[in-house]
Amino acid sequence: MKKILMVIAAVAVLQTVAYAQSVDFSGDVTGGKSVEVTNLENGYYDLTAVCKNTSEEGVSYLYGVSDGYTAASTVLPVSADGVKVTVRGIEVENGKCTIGVGTDGNGVIEVSDVDLVKTDKQNGFIQGGDMTEVDYIESLGGEYKDSDGKKVDPFEFLSQNGMNMARIRLSNTPGKGTGDGVYYLPSGFQDEEDCLKLAKRAKDAGMGIQFTFNYSDYWSNGSRQIIPSEWVKQIKDELGYDVKNADFLNSMTSEQREEIQDKLAEIVYNYTYDIMSKLKAQGTVPEYVSLGNEIRGGMLFPFGNTYDASMNRDRFELVFGDDKNADEDIKCPKDWEGLVKFINAGYDAVKAVSEDSKVIIHLDDGSKSNKFTYFFDELDKLGAKYDVIGASYYPAWTDNNAETCKEFCNEISKKYDKDIMIMETGFNWNETRKDGYAGQLKDSDVYKDIYPPTMTGHKNFMAELFNELKSVDDNRCLGVLYWDPCMIHVEDKDNKNASLSGWAVKESDDKTDVNVVENTTLFDFDGKAIPSVDVYKHSSSSKEEVNIQTTSDEKNVKTRIENNTDSTKKVSVIVIGYDENNVINGVQNVSKEVNANTAEIVSVNLLQGKCAVYVWNGSRLIKK
Repeated sequence: MKKILMVIAAVAVLQTVAYAQSVDFSGDVTGGKSVEVTNLENGYYDLTAVCKNTSEEGVSYLYGVSDGYTAASTVLPVSADGVKVTVRGIEVENGKCTIGVGTDGNGVIEVSDVDLVKTDKQNGFIQGGDMTEVDYIESLGGEYKDSDGKKVDPFEFLSQNGMNMARIRLSNTPGKGTGDGVYYLPSGFQDEEDCLKLAKRAKDAGMGIQFTFNYSDYWSNGSRQIIPSEWVKQIKDELGYDVKNADFLNSMTSEQREEIQDKLAEIVYNYTYDIMSKLKAQGTVPEYVSLGNEIRGGMLFPFGNTYDASMNRDRFELVFGDDKNADEDIKCPKDWEGLVKFINAGYDAVKAVSEDSKVIIHLDDGSKSNKFTYFFDELDKLGAKYDVIGASYYPAWTDNNAETCKEFCNEISKKYDKDIMIMETGFNWNETRKDGYAGQLKDSDVYKDIYPPTMTGHKNFMAELFNELKSVDDNRCLGVLYWDPCMIHVEDKDNKNASLSGWAVKESDDKTDVNVVENTTLFDFDGKAIPSVDVYKHSSSSKEEVNIQTTSDEKNVKTRIENNTDSTKKVSVIVIGYDENNVINGVQNVSKEVNANTAEIVSVNLLQGKCAVYVWNGSRLIKK
């Protein structure tokens, strides 16, 4: 028996007195329970309610929906005592909104203290993931499947199930000899060509793009920021300095250091501008751009460090603890001015190509406020330019729960008056990798007795995290990107339970090392989608039932038509050309029938001169 006790004690609408009625629902709720709220002003709304949910099976969700739009919804966390649930981004037309609860689980759900609040804009929520490894996985023979085992395109599948943002990480020149001396990233992946192709796949699937510049040939993080090999060569060719030579680095003068920093800033600008221009030319301008990855320790070591440190001369990695080779290490003096030069160069390059793209500064250890205030106090003091604060949040590494992460978002966003995005998060759905050894997220003490490393535990963690982040004050948390949803296990047929996919390749024998995240992905060891995908599916914002997205390059306008209804829709894309006197000089019209609950892409050639694009979505004409 599926049961809901839905008590709508009072629905208060700020700015609009619309509804105040008590309704009790109980009994069999197969298909859910709902109530219609009328006499609303058209526009955008957020919905909150206190929900008790004892069902760990399936998903249950709070939603709001209006005529002509899909539902905005949030999956209910499991809570016997009740938790405030927030639904963002309900779009209302015709003065009516249906609010309710849907479920495919078992147990009792109680809903009370409902508030429907009018907002001045649609407070959407980014629920994305890192898609950088997809081409690499597919090249190894890896396949992505839905929960029934049917092969799917991961971009299309995840987009259709609620993932609305793809993170794509660009490494400069991956390949043998450009790593840290022990490991390297496989050649042909995560580079410029691959990332441009991934961006097109993401945009064609209807996703937004968060584009990360690693500014390295290899993994970059708080303790490793290796200058790209091509930049090392350019500095040597143009300035005569070898910035991979430890003896030179330890003996260079302050004048030489500043000269190299200025050259690096110039290179950062030119490289960022070039890649952004190529993204724009193919119609995939990113909504968000991160300058570096987890740069709490700085960038482009040893020229932009945030604290005094030492770096070993073999792997160019910061040294912590007992340093037995201190006399041979490369000294990395604190140099905030150098870091800010690099950040501002990247920022200016992004804005020169796309003023609307938001620039992110991304640190690790999200939920630990002191590490962020130390960093951003210095950035602000020195005039660093950025739009959004990014944070990695892993319960296993921070030992903090999702509620603490929400409080962290509140504190940091208020202190710096910036939106915040959770750039990375992850959780185990299996205690070990397929080979029986632990993955990288092996110690999650904060959730040890709450969410075990199972499919159900993973799903319930994701539901709690999404809901907590949606409730950040003033909607200052933009959303969360999962890492890594798609770096799945690819069975090695010659070595049972071992994976062909791995985090890096060994320099010594060119063999792939282990896949440390295969027990945290959104697909299981056989490539089948796990239940947590339903958390994405039922935690989305409203969009039009026939949703239209257009992108254009120099020759074509590409329109993605997403039919979210249960019937076939005929959609027309109309391109009107104008001459220099604004006289129509041509019209092109392409029509397409789009089947129920599917998406199609229509490409139309642009006409000479100025063009206007209109789309008939089956019920109204939209200018794009």
